[in-house]
Amino acid sequence: MNPFIDQSIAFLLSHVPFVGLILAFIFGSFYALRCPADKKEGYLRYLFLFTVGITGMWGFVMHAFFPGIADKFIGWAASPFEFEVAMANLGMGVTGIFAFRAGYSFRLATVVFVSCFSWGAAIGHLYQMLAHHNFAAGNAGLIFYTDIIIPLLLWLLLPFSRK
Repeated sequence: MNPFIDQSIAFLLSHVPFVGLILAFIFGSFYALRCPADKKEGYLRYLFLFTVGITGMWGFVMHAFFPGIADKFIGWAASPFEFEVAMANLGMGVTGIFAFRAGYSFRLATVVFVSCFSWGAAIGHLYQMLAHHNFAAGNAGLIFYTDIIIPLLLWLLLPFSRK
């Protein structure tokens, strides 16, 4: 296969939260064109779908079924707790998909869950960088930044979800 295509596919599959952020922006923009008065709702919906739902399901699949690949990408040693991380990702993915069309209360609960998980992960990544010099792409790369940015964007847009 073409090395560029191989590298592109590897990048996309390794950076699903970042790709989800881009897709949320694209689909949210289409929603905003269709419903200009409700554009913030569109961005919020697609953030839930792509950056919480799809990303959570990706995290579940990677940690539950491909832990060796996930471990290497993050810079971890194999751990039995990885299955628990997989289950947390599954919960996040399912709630993100439901939040796409849910009401304010469900969305608020989803944002609280995502914030605790993602910001907690970001603190863990930072600790790994500082204490153990773990600068693996899955620890210190785009995932670190999306763990901070995605919950922040959800909190900024959530107030516009109230109907």
